[in-house]
Amino acid sequence: MKHIIFQGGLKLFFWLGKILKKQHLQKFSILLGSLLYYIPWSRKHIAFENLKIAFQGQYSEKELKKILKKFIQEVILTALEVAFIVKKNEKLASWAKAEELEVLDEALKQNKGVIALSGHIGNIPVMLAWLAEKGYPVAVLFKEGKYLPKGFLYNLISSYKIYPIPMHSDREVPKEIIKALNKNMIVFILADQARPGVYAKFFGKYVQCQKGAFVIALRKNSPIIPIFIVREKEEHTIKIYREEKIFQSLEPSQNKSFLSSDEYVVRLIENYNFILESLIRKYPEQYYWFHRRFKKSLD
Repeated sequence: MKHIIFQGGLKLFFWLGKILKKQHLQKFSILLGSLLYYIPWSRKHIAFENLKIAFQGQYSEKELKKILKKFIQEVILTALEVAFIVKKNEKLASWAKAEELEVLDEALKQNKGVIALSGHIGNIPVMLAWLAEKGYPVAVLFKEGKYLPKGFLYNLISSYKIYPIPMHSDREVPKEIIKALNKNMIVFILADQARPGVYAKFFGKYVQCQKGAFVIALRKNSPIIPIFIVREKEEHTIKIYREEKIFQSLEPSQNKSFLSSDEYVVRLIENYNFILESLIRKYPEQYYWFHRRFKKSLD
């Protein structure tokens, strides 16, 4: 039943993307998002529980419900934008701007590839497609959605001349990432999902974090660049941070065992988490709260 509903919803969004004009997308997302907000469903409950954990003591329950409602509207708007871009074969130049794009240019000059650390905030497809349209060699690690048609994301990503790295197995993925780095590509990894690895601090909780991207970058000596996208008014802003943000507060060490230890990786992850958390606090409705981010978290 979930598969049928999801498939129907996907067809509906692509149909809307075909018939709606760009200026109507936000109004429609507010209407549909408001409707979905008042319908009880499990993912909405998960999102609200995540918001309560993240912003405990900062917002009242009434304020959190307002954020939840805006978040659902934002998810709808993001989906409509993607459908609109795909169906209208829209060029992305006017959809976004990038801050400190020269950071990427400098990193690519090292010819070691780039690990682009991102997260589930903002319209990620717009960010990837915008950079690819600008001529940047973009690759992305992704996992096909459970209820999506077979190969849906792979085909969509490939159509924008983005190198797809499907998450088939923990053994094959590192090989594909290294292959892309060897081609001097910018490998985007959304590193904010709960996956077995190490525990690192995020919103005051110790949560499960993947360490693979950091380990590969350190072994390959590839630049680690945090890159995110957020909606600011009617335009998307791609925020690019210098690598120093990941290594801040870490003194150079001659101790090779420490530099290859989980403790060192955790400190890098927490610097990444701090950047992402700062953005989420500023744009709370734009983070993807449906994930069970605090599953198995520790105080």
